[in-house]
Amino acid sequence: MRNTPDRDHLPLARALADRLRADGAPEHIASLFLRVPRHEFLPDVVWGEDRTRYDRAEDPDAWLRAAYSDQALTTQRDGGREGGMGLPTSSSSAPTIMARMLAAARIEPAHSVLEIGTGTGFNAALLCELVGDERVATMEVDPAVSASARSALHAAGYAPEAVHADAEHARLSAAPAFHRVVATCQVADVPTGWLSQLHPRGLLVTPWAPTPGAPSGALAVLEQRGGGLRAEGRFEGSLAFMWARGQSRPGGRIPDAVPDRTTRAEGDPRYLLDGEGGLLLALLVPDWAHGMGREPGASDLFMWVVSTRCGAWARLHPDGRVEQGGGSRLLVDEFEEALLRWREQGEPGVAEFGLTVDDARGSRSVWLREPEAVLWTCRRAAEEAR
Repeated sequence: MRNTPDRDHLPLARALADRLRADGAPEHIASLFLRVPRHEFLPDVVWGEDRTRYDRAEDPDAWLRAAYSDQALTTQRDGGREGGMGLPTSSSSAPTIMARMLAAARIEPAHSVLEIGTGTGFNAALLCELVGDERVATMEVDPAVSASARSALHAAGYAPEAVHADAEHARLSAAPAFHRVVATCQVADVPTGWLSQLHPRGLLVTPWAPTPGAPSGALAVLEQRGGGLRAEGRFEGSLAFMWARGQSRPGGRIPDAVPDRTTRAEGDPRYLLDGEGGLLLALLVPDWAHGMGREPGASDLFMWVVSTRCGAWARLHPDGRVEQGGGSRLLVDEFEEALLRWREQGEPGVAEFGLTVDDARGSRSVWLREPEAVLWTCRRAAEEAR
């Protein structure tokens, strides 16, 4: 703790570090959460995962307890604009997730690290403790969030290179300068700049999903290969983050057309998209997004699915109805066929899948167990148009 006169948080910080150890965090990672005071990086008003509002002025004890709870805390809503819908646009990630990503990055003391998405600055401070301020750089797209993080870092005694920039398009170095790139936002297309700034054999750690609107995401740990803009590696389980702002476009919209085909499933067909099963489907079947809607007068929500490459769509209702239409794809049939193949493969978990990003070809490929066992490959729109 470089500059922490307030000691009231220490019992809470010790309890948090102990919880991280119990959850399997390495000691050198868990101890960071005792040394770096999370509350010094939070604004006076935050919102918990259940949307509970914590106001430091109204109830400082509750606010401090929330700061050391193992939950993500929303620190900005609606881009900082008043009168919005209360949509989270910046947050301090749950400590277990932060510890998991830091462990996955396998950061060593001599490494240089680029963080994508400064947020509150707390994670940048953790990185400074790991490798030293001079080896850490962090980029944040939101000017207000960036300014607040720089102020918090300075007040806590940390001095990484903290830059306000859109990391999807800006670079801090034209050369491969970083041993690790750690992103705290979710992407489908890995930006060229992230790979071009990686040292050969460097690691990129990022939340990834096939497309905005896919259920959940996975933690991709990708190693730079061949000294070029190509990286690959396995997923380390499921993980969902806020999308990078340049990739947060809607994945689709509720289909309201008359179906071409209606069938009835045994039981509730929405289970196909529930929890980690939905993520597995996203890894097995490309080019779709999903969401939820409600029929007039209904109490339960239905799930909808749309193709991102054609007009095909499906609606899955709690009473067992499965409606499909709009194109040559029968999405639910594709899901069921993919699950059959998955069972034949021994029901592999998310950690047995992997991702190859080949920027030179503008492609990304999902594979099972080995990079040669490609399940599907998607190309960027610009590449497909050539």
